[in-house]
Amino acid sequence: MIEELRIKDLGVIEHAHVQFGPGLNALTGETGAGKTMALTSLMMLMGAKIDSAKVRAGAQAAVVDGTFVVDAHSPAIDIVRNAGGDVDIDDDQAVIYVSRHVPASGRTRAYVGGQAVPLAILKQLSEHLVTVHGQKDQLRLTAPQAQRKVLDTYGGTSVGKTLEKYRDAWETYQTTQRERDEFAAKVAQAGTEKLALQAFIKRVDAVRPVLGEEEELKKRAMVLENVEDVRNALTNAAVALDAEETGALYNLDRAAHELAKISTTDPSLAELVTVLREVSSRASDVSNELGVKRATLDADPEQLNAIHERRAELRSLQRDLGMDIADIIERRETADERLAAIADSQANLEKMTQAVNKAWDEVERIGTKLSEQRAASAKKLGISVTRELAQLAMKDATFSVSVTRANEARSHGLDDIECQLAPHRGSKLLPLGNTASGGEMSRVMLALEVVLADGNSTAEHTFIFDEVDAGIGGKTALSIGERLALLGRGCQVIAVTHLAQVAAYASRHLTVEKNLTASGGLTNVKVLDADERVAELARMLSGHEESEAALTHAAELLSTAHVS
Repeated sequence: MIEELRIKDLGVIEHAHVQFGPGLNALTGETGAGKTMALTSLMMLMGAKIDSAKVRAGAQAAVVDGTFVVDAHSPAIDIVRNAGGDVDIDDDQAVIYVSRHVPASGRTRAYVGGQAVPLAILKQLSEHLVTVHGQKDQLRLTAPQAQRKVLDTYGGTSVGKTLEKYRDAWETYQTTQRERDEFAAKVAQAGTEKLALQAFIKRVDAVRPVLGEEEELKKRAMVLENVEDVRNALTNAAVALDAEETGALYNLDRAAHELAKISTTDPSLAELVTVLREVSSRASDVSNELGVKRATLDADPEQLNAIHERRAELRSLQRDLGMDIADIIERRETADERLAAIADSQANLEKMTQAVNKAWDEVERIGTKLSEQRAASAKKLGISVTRELAQLAMKDATFSVSVTRANEARSHGLDDIECQLAPHRGSKLLPLGNTASGGEMSRVMLALEVVLADGNSTAEHTFIFDEVDAGIGGKTALSIGERLALLGRGCQVIAVTHLAQVAAYASRHLTVEKNLTASGGLTNVKVLDADERVAELARMLSGHEESEAALTHAAELLSTAHVS
């Protein structure tokens, strides 16, 4: 709970020391006295954005220091320590110090446990310490997310655990689906590649090119196209070698014979004879080879046509694929492997789709359980709030919470949740924002807090109500005061009010006083004693704190304001 506030140079407040207590704390004061600034100081400690125009005229900065007392095991302690701040712990309680500085110009500063922190830490901390209700919060209560939060809070630990499991299942489903979809896009691209590969393989296998085949065909075609020239050349060469008495072989043999005759006279010629005979032998071999070539030379036109057709087929293949034969053969060798990989991708996609379906089944299973728990809680919540509204001068009102299956699953469940109100007997249940007046919304909000606080709140938590009694008076105001006091039995409640009927139920009554100093500033938020309290209630009732009738009425009101 909030133990004390120290406010300096905020709005009309020069400096003030505010001490709150457990239970219901009523904050009152004349219009313009500074109740709004007292509330603003609390909002500053919660991390709210504050306009530098709120700094008191002539001051350098507005400063608010707050002291919060929490349970020694409160999660708020971890937030402070994780931020680097210090916490004073004594037995079963801990004290947290929070400070906020808003300069007239420049950046705001925040401190938790003596450590400078970003405003986000104050906001995070306030979630465990303070709940604020005002006119704007009535509007927020009409939002679907706020109504869902109310129902889930009322559902307690069982709903909370199921909701946590659902969110885990939802995150798994979302992640699995996203990964599957990304992979599916790649597989779709691979599907196009698969068709191209299959067409490529079919085209290449129809031709079956062989590496080096084209050059060999070119050579064979050249020979067949020039067969007569080749035949004549072979014949002429053979004649030049073999012609009787004129051929090369005849002349080589004759030369060797002539030299051999005189080699006995000149032994050095014997070596030349040997060379001539070797040349003659080699020439004889060439002559035989020419004969073989000439015998096998064939001018078959069908063979030549076949070669031309094959070469045309190879050229067409290269033209169609935009590659040479070597690249075509190389790609064909890897095409089967790539097709196999694509087939594996398709199988993997099917497995991923199965995983998505399994994740969705888990979302459905847990979501259905959550829906059932919410429906059960909604029925109980409707009955409890309706009962509370009867205590707040709305005895014929009916409050209900509708839980229906949404068109699509979301991160918070499978349900659409809507709070509905029939404010009068015979009226239809309609969405809360469509049927409730401002005064009725105030009472619905208070009824919800009383119901939610039953078994769920702790003494360390603070509820702040900013004139939620606006537009209300008489017995209804008494009912609101009583319910605020009832809420204050389990936690701290701070109510900014203009109604004596509400303030009379407070455990502690504080008033904002207009005590002017030389500098013109408000100096005090005072805790009232018994006599001062009667005088303040009289002022609130009649506008004159010295009126005997008002004082009598105030004393009577105070004496009867007890929670049964």
